[in-house]
Amino acid sequence: MSTLETERPTRTPLPRSVTDRSVLALARAEARRLLLHPLVAVAVLGHLAVVLWPGGATGQDFPVLQEVARETQLGPLLVGLATLLAVNGAVLRSRRHGTDAHFDVLVLPAWRRTIAHALSITPVVLIAALLVAGQFAREAVRPGAAGHVPIAELVTGPLLVALLGSLGVVLARLIRSVLAAPMAAIVIIAITFVIPVDSGPLRWLVPLVADEGARPLPADLIGRPAAWHALYLAALAVLAVLAAVLAGGARTPAITATAAAALATTVAAAVLQAQGPSDALAAARDRATNDPSSMQVCEDAGPTTYCAFPEFEPWLAEWRKVAEGVRALTPVQRKITVRQRVHAADGPSSLRDLPPAPRGEVTVGTAWDGTRRLEFAGSVARGLVLDDESDRGVKCDARGIVTMWLAISGIPDGEARYAEARTHITGGGGSILAPVNPIVLRDREYAAVKALLKKPKPEVTRTLKASWPELTSPKTTTDRAATLLGIPVPPETPTDRNWNCT
Repeated sequence: MSTLETERPTRTPLPRSVTDRSVLALARAEARRLLLHPLVAVAVLGHLAVVLWPGGATGQDFPVLQEVARETQLGPLLVGLATLLAVNGAVLRSRRHGTDAHFDVLVLPAWRRTIAHALSITPVVLIAALLVAGQFAREAVRPGAAGHVPIAELVTGPLLVALLGSLGVVLARLIRSVLAAPMAAIVIIAITFVIPVDSGPLRWLVPLVADEGARPLPADLIGRPAAWHALYLAALAVLAVLAAVLAGGARTPAITATAAAALATTVAAAVLQAQGPSDALAAARDRATNDPSSMQVCEDAGPTTYCAFPEFEPWLAEWRKVAEGVRALTPVQRKITVRQRVHAADGPSSLRDLPPAPRGEVTVGTAWDGTRRLEFAGSVARGLVLDDESDRGVKCDARGIVTMWLAISGIPDGEARYAEARTHITGGGGSILAPVNPIVLRDREYAAVKALLKKPKPEVTRTLKASWPELTSPKTTTDRAATLLGIPVPPETPTDRNWNCT
């Protein structure tokens, strides 16, 4: 008998330069296809629209840059999810088309094709970096911008794209199913936006940690491990690519050693980013909360002194406009200090109320826009009339009427700002959400304020200055205030009597 022997086809080793050029050529071809993928194109154009659209990004004239930097991460997350789906589909293309067997005769083995697919993500990452830079620059060039430029927060967005794209590659090599990438995208969306993430160290294992509180904090008090998190994302992206390369058949010592180093770096960064605030940071937060004057710069302007954390110093002129506008309506010449206050004990996620300032001081916060002007005007008005931010009660007398009229009339667009603020307030009466404790009036006193706003401001100002001692006395009733100011006031109703007056 004769035996027929069939020789298995063998690849002829090619020079390293040839294989490298082939990998780069494939990477360029896949990159073009990736950029033209409908999901990626829509995500990139959507991010671009946010950057270019008038009033886009934060839409604030006085942005806080460390807050803006965190907000730049949402767009790249969406681009990254689109890249995950698109690159996963690209790697599985041959399986869907039934051409896997044909790749065995090509000059590039599976692991080198995997490298090409990983490299194809690079243009999308670069585009995301440009969009992040453009979005941040748009806010940073605003005249009222305050704060610092957190580089680690800015690079997080592009790293998210790199990580999610790499995840798409490794999923295609480990799970040969088109359902793996969509399921992974759903899980990432869920843990980012839907499922509450533990507020402890484990939350930093999630790709995007928004960590947004009610108010911005000075940069030195934030304490986000943004640099370690950026390293964690970068190392995890490299590890995902190397895992995909190993799954593709590469077993070289260099790749194995690099994968081990990437794994060690990922674990180290994950541990370091979960350490929590240091003792020095905790002490600084406590000092900023309870003794802000020790960390602030101050500027004297006549009878008013303005104090702010150093990075918010550009806002002093804006505060001065509001404070002087309110003071001009009164005869008060005593000194007051406008002090910026924060509640930093819990870091940027804190939702606690600001602590009240001592007598002789009024509070201003770390956010500034049209509505905040009205709130600060209320803070100044209360300081001039009551000189007590700790009072939470409802003023059912002349003092409440005077305080609210001063706040609304002290800024040029006060009535419009108050109407805007009222759309977010439920219940009866009138109120201004001052930085510390709202200014609240019953329906009766609020009706007196509305009547007062209909009169010419110069006329009301003259009357107010002439009768200031009586109008700011706790003994002066609403009826007496109406007589002094020449306005009608409705009778007290059963609803009015249910308010907790002080």
